[in-house]
Amino acid sequence: MSWIVHYEPLTKSKELVDGYCIYLQSTGEVHIEIDDVLNGTKDEWDLKAHHCKAIGANKPVFVATNVDLNTKQ
Repeated sequence: MSWIVHYEPLTKSKELVDGYCIYLQSTGEVHIEIDDVLNGTKDEWDLKAHHCKAIGANKPVFVATNVDLNTKQ
């Protein structure tokens, strides 16, 4: 289980928001619920986690998204 933060790219600041994230390691499932009134995000998602190809210090171990990362834009 983890907390949720809103990341502001212009100021590079992070602020805690109401919500939570649960990662089930045995199945790779991620459940996220966010209730961020200030930034207008109130939703929940069930996602599939995928291991990152490049790992190391300050890099994520897995990524979960609601878009297909294999498509080129």
